[in-house]
Amino acid sequence: MEFRLLGPLEVQRGTEILDLGPPKRRALLLRLLLENGLTVGVDRLCDDLWNGRPPPSAVSSVHAHISRLRMVLEPGRARQEQAKVLRSVPTGYALRLPPEMLDSVQFERALQQAHALAAGGRVGEARQETERALGLWRGTPLMDASHQRFVEGEVSRLEELKLSAEELLTTLLLQEGQIAQAIIGAERLVERDPLREASWAMLMRALYFAGRHAEALQRYETVRTLLARDLGLDPGPALRETQMAILRHDTVVLRPPVRSQALGTQRFAAELPPVGWTLPGREDELGRLSAMLREAAGGHTGWAVLSGEPGIGKTRVAEELAQRAAASGAIVLRTRCAVDGLPGSGIAERQLRLLTETLERLAEGGESPRPTLCVVEDIDLASADVRGLLSVHARTLRDAPLAMLCTVTDDPGPVTERFLAELAACGAEQLRLDPLTEDDVRRVVLAADGDADSGDVTHRFHELSGGNPFLLTQLLKQPVGPRAGAVPLAVRSVVRTRLADLSPAARQVIDAAAVLGGRPDMTLVSQLTGLPVDQVLELADQAVTARLLTWRGETSHEEPGGYRFPAGLLLQGVLAELSPARSQSLHAAAAKLLAARTGWHGAEAAAHALMAGPALRPEETEARSR
Repeated sequence: MEFRLLGPLEVQRGTEILDLGPPKRRALLLRLLLENGLTVGVDRLCDDLWNGRPPPSAVSSVHAHISRLRMVLEPGRARQEQAKVLRSVPTGYALRLPPEMLDSVQFERALQQAHALAAGGRVGEARQETERALGLWRGTPLMDASHQRFVEGEVSRLEELKLSAEELLTTLLLQEGQIAQAIIGAERLVERDPLREASWAMLMRALYFAGRHAEALQRYETVRTLLARDLGLDPGPALRETQMAILRHDTVVLRPPVRSQALGTQRFAAELPPVGWTLPGREDELGRLSAMLREAAGGHTGWAVLSGEPGIGKTRVAEELAQRAAASGAIVLRTRCAVDGLPGSGIAERQLRLLTETLERLAEGGESPRPTLCVVEDIDLASADVRGLLSVHARTLRDAPLAMLCTVTDDPGPVTERFLAELAACGAEQLRLDPLTEDDVRRVVLAADGDADSGDVTHRFHELSGGNPFLLTQLLKQPVGPRAGAVPLAVRSVVRTRLADLSPAARQVIDAAAVLGGRPDMTLVSQLTGLPVDQVLELADQAVTARLLTWRGETSHEEPGGYRFPAGLLLQGVLAELSPARSQSLHAAAAKLLAARTGWHGAEAAAHALMAGPALRPEETEARSR
């Protein structure tokens, strides 16, 4: 038999389409199919089929529909013979079928295979496999239960997977040079979901390669206006990077190699071998999280919280763990929290429902539920509902095959801190990602382009990135020549965002500090800004909160404490935001202050005087030259 869920429900045996009977019976069959062989209690069936308001006759009605379904699914079964497909157990009913009988499973496996082929560079085969996966769709999934609440999460999940398949197909068409078809596909995607930035970026790339550069840039303005009007948001980094790549005619960014894309929700194991490589500098954290996965496979619940500064690699570690879980046969559910109260496209809301259903299913137990990994990112942005859901299950779930990973920034605020304390009290393991060491940076750079043979090169990359993987990655994307001086556009965007969080007075302080270098003397900053030292220190703390400065206590005579820029790229980014006039003015003032200490021949004073240019008057230039 074949069970078709991706449209109106159909069950086919050989060449015959089976008569499944009235709508309620068809909805009952769908309800059982969604449990992947697990038992569903009669009371639960009644609640779900009548949306929480079952009539007095509901139980007898369910029994009657079960009997009719057995006659259709196993017509040759003797009256006293035990049913093999739709089985009765003391706690309810279970539909026992090989997963490959469901077209939804066939679709997901074909899509996984397409991603694997694409990741291996087999673009043509990947496109054919994607087209085969999409060919299984016949309309709205689970249509026969469209008015039942129990299908909402699964319908959203399947439609999200279909959208990811269509995006993959459009990307593959672009890779094959079928630009016109790629544009058509991307146009359909943005028409269906006008707030999905990935689809707009894809359309912009396709238009660019069709020679329609101006139109590609117009589409950026269109989506920017939509996001501002409907969500109150600016375009995200990927969309902004696409726009800048078009302006620079950067075809490397605009046509990246196809990579395996993580699916938002995976219900069946990816038929791929486990990932065999580790992330430099993250071996310990991945080892501990992988141990939690093994514990989950043995039926023991595990929770972990992964924290760290923005760009430190929390999402990358979560992606690696999800790939390992999927490859081992676990169910994988990933979601990202939205800001409390912010209007959105509904994706986060749908994923919350699916997360709720997953945790409730595990809490109920049942017959051999499959190991499950749930990843909830950015819980510092979680709503009260999400925190409440996780808190309840952290206290109650103990012996379920569940591994739960939450990611959080390293300065989440008091509300999230209290929530994290609750999770810790329930046994959640706390893992913090620190900046990469110089040796870690060396391994990353060697893996990227082999350009880290000398200690000087490694030290330079570590100094510029501060060991932050995001900054290091952006640095490595730069052409080899300009790496030492140019600030990547993505980094400038980050710096601008952080500068916008500062008050005007704090902006004065950070500008002056940047001119003085990576470890600014705050007494000099006070003199440059004309502000008292105690006020400068308070304003510097604003820059620490905005992650433009950091404070380190004294560790030795060689390493005195003080404020410093955590990464050379961030320092360069702040300097790049200064106008030439302001930069020269600050350098001139710094040169005079330092010359008063050491004379004009001091190295620091001379360096600032050089950068000051015409901001130093001729007579001052003459004075320092004598």
